[in-house]
Amino acid sequence: MRILMAMHSLAMGGAEKFFTNLAVSLAERHEVTWYIPSIRCGDPAMIRRLGDVPVVSIPLFTSFGYKVFYKLTLMLQRRFPQFDPEAAWHDRNLRQMQSRHQFQIVNTQLMEGTRQVCRAFEHVPLPITESDHGDFAMVDPANPKHNAVIFRRLDSLICPAQANREKAKAYPWRSDCRMPVIPYGYRASPTTRTALSAEPGVFTFGMVARGVVEKGWEEALAAARLVRAKQAKPLRLVLVGAGPCIEALRQTLPDEDRGWVVFAGQQDDPESWVRGFDVGLLPTHLPGESLPNTIIEYLACGKPVIATSIGGIPEMVRDAGILVPLAAYGRADMAALADAMTRLLNSPEDRAMMAAQTSAAFSRYSMAGCVAAYEEEFATLLAR
Repeated sequence: MRILMAMHSLAMGGAEKFFTNLAVSLAERHEVTWYIPSIRCGDPAMIRRLGDVPVVSIPLFTSFGYKVFYKLTLMLQRRFPQFDPEAAWHDRNLRQMQSRHQFQIVNTQLMEGTRQVCRAFEHVPLPITESDHGDFAMVDPANPKHNAVIFRRLDSLICPAQANREKAKAYPWRSDCRMPVIPYGYRASPTTRTALSAEPGVFTFGMVARGVVEKGWEEALAAARLVRAKQAKPLRLVLVGAGPCIEALRQTLPDEDRGWVVFAGQQDDPESWVRGFDVGLLPTHLPGESLPNTIIEYLACGKPVIATSIGGIPEMVRDAGILVPLAAYGRADMAALADAMTRLLNSPEDRAMMAAQTSAAFSRYSMAGCVAAYEEEFATLLAR
């Protein structure tokens, strides 16, 4: 099968990680080509995950070049509102690629890439699928604006969780747009090392996520302080990730906290850190939260999970951890988060019971099963 996979850039994030996992896995059985126009703006670690899959990109779109191009485009559009040179560029590139490769199916990920493909192939009889990552949560269903081309052209929105599917139903899709639920697939880390040094008698809460405020970094640190103030048992908090919000926490951390809070920074192999955790945290309040790769990594490493009950997280955790509600102000309920952490700190029985459930919870995220489900969806669309 000849497959075109498209994404606008490769920043560090869960959507990008799944995109590379899926593309590399599909490339083992099919002819796969990637269209990533702004790949030079991406994260080096994510780009290294591409392997040998052929990539088509736009040489001009470096971090600096794209900023200049974007500003020039805005200036031109003030005088000529209908003029969109970037859209025309993508249309030309994609149509030339289709003429050359004769793709049978397209898979896009994240809204920008989907919009580019749907616009370029709006009148081409080529099945287009999108792997949803919750980004439609940012679109007003009653006012789709420039995303309208997606809703009238997409053939299949592949949802990673039932929660995504329920949210997606609010949008004005074409009547025959399919919405199968296919959970993400996980590709194991090539190493089995543990990067975090053991400290006998010290309990470790850890968190791995993208470095944005909405993932709940502040809540994780604040709850850990509450737990530590009321417990005699020594604990540490390990924060794996990078971003302005994490840097702000690090710079403002009081001296008395520097002995037990560890800032590990961005890691290419987060599982090597997760293996040193006793419990994994994700108190996220991200509006478009979907099926966090972080939780799959916790489950893969056999670690109980404490996470907020939003998006597809309840479908993931099940009996392998504790779900924390959001407070009225829209963030993790601090009292509930601290209580859950205290419970797992003090109850080895509960930890062991939840750890025993991680294998069953993780079994839903087999890469082989994910690829097979995608192949079945592609075949269904080709037959239609």
